[in-house]
Amino acid sequence: LNSLDVEDLDLVIGTHPHSDHIGGLVNVFEKIPVKEVMDPGIVHTTKTFENYLKLIDEKNMIFTIARAGTKRTFDDGTVLEIISPSDPDERSLNDASIAAKLTFGDISFLFMGDAETTSEKEMLQAGYNLKSTVLKAGHHGSSTSTSDDFLKAVSPEAVIIMCGVDNSYGHPHRETLKKLEAAGVNVYRTDLMGTIVVKTNGSEYDIRYEAEKGN
Repeated sequence: LNSLDVEDLDLVIGTHPHSDHIGGLVNVFEKIPVKEVMDPGIVHTTKTFENYLKLIDEKNMIFTIARAGTKRTFDDGTVLEIISPSDPDERSLNDASIAAKLTFGDISFLFMGDAETTSEKEMLQAGYNLKSTVLKAGHHGSSTSTSDDFLKAVSPEAVIIMCGVDNSYGHPHRETLKKLEAAGVNVYRTDLMGTIVVKTNGSEYDIRYEAEKGN
């Protein structure tokens, strides 16, 4: 965010309480003014989650418990629509993840957090228009996400997988990569490419990344 000269943020989404999804936000909250935070409203008992909530309170950020159907339209015409969760269960934090579709002109992005197949089925059954230009794959490219029907409905041109180098979970899983290859999708991975930035003017988009790692 610093390298992109981001001075403030209108909205931040804490997808769900797992530390690998909100831990970095603690640093963001300490250094960058944030107007509003969306969160699924699921309680978690970790110190990271406690610090996250404490900063939201201390810095008087608007705290919105997001549900499917929550929507924001911004001055430039950008539309953010929350499409999951509708009724989150604290016993399944991954499927409690906020999933959000962001649309600017003809270009759209679908951000899936750690949502798995149960959540994907709910989105499909709810009848949302899931078709998106860019998909941020659910659960770091795990085989527990990106089901066949869901991928077909989204039909993305590009998929971004966020995962750590040599992570202990083996993300992204081979099954998911094979599925994306068969679908002819361009795949971008943070473990291989570092930070990935997508820019769009509403009619075209450009994906840039730090470097090819490990070459």
